[in-house]
Amino acid sequence: MNVRTIAVLMGMGFGMHGHAAEDPTQRGLEAYNAGDYQSAYNFTVPLAQQGFPQALNLLGMMYELGRGVAKDPAQSVSYYREAAEKGDMYAQFNLAVSYDSGVGIPQNFREAVKWYRHAADQGASFAQYNLGVMYEDGRGIERDFAEAAKWYQKAAQQGNKQAQNNLAWLYESGKGVNKDLAAAYAWFDVAAKQGIQPAAEKMELVGSELPPNELEKAKSLAVKFEQQYMH
Repeated sequence: MNVRTIAVLMGMGFGMHGHAAEDPTQRGLEAYNAGDYQSAYNFTVPLAQQGFPQALNLLGMMYELGRGVAKDPAQSVSYYREAAEKGDMYAQFNLAVSYDSGVGIPQNFREAVKWYRHAADQGASFAQYNLGVMYEDGRGIERDFAEAAKWYQKAAQQGNKQAQNNLAWLYESGKGVNKDLAAAYAWFDVAAKQGIQPAAEKMELVGSELPPNELEKAKSLAVKFEQQYMH
């Protein structure tokens, strides 16, 4: 799955904070989402030249994916970097993914961690999830299951289904957190209901390991999590 594209489009769409009509970058975004990439490019370039971070980020994505312009990953990274340094969390995430994947720039996991953290600290659930993965895998930073669990938790509580699934695995195994099969069951349940099919199988397996009274508690916790953490 192209996490970057999904995250950026979702993020930019929700990042207007209810003031889309006042945002000069909105016309370019609307054209982009409508598939009119040439108009999106024409709307976005002048704003990028004026230094609007959202415009720089969108232009970076267009160059990365070759939409409205010839594909140029290196050029996309330069736009992501400029926007990221201005504090745009979506660009920070995209720059991190570029370093993580080595697309448009030499692969550098330490730099990926750095930029994931910038975006995660601003509350971006998709960056919190990826930062958790970096900690769990020990990629670009020393492996630390407790830190992985912390960032998965933050993302999971925002409804990130991949983070919910990964957090459930940690609770099942007791890595980075106290082993808690009820919590594992509940997080697998929420992830499964949001479309992570393997989580449904894991939920059933964990449930089979719980005594009847503990299973009832786990099911009650799952209902609570569904109400709080499904989006």
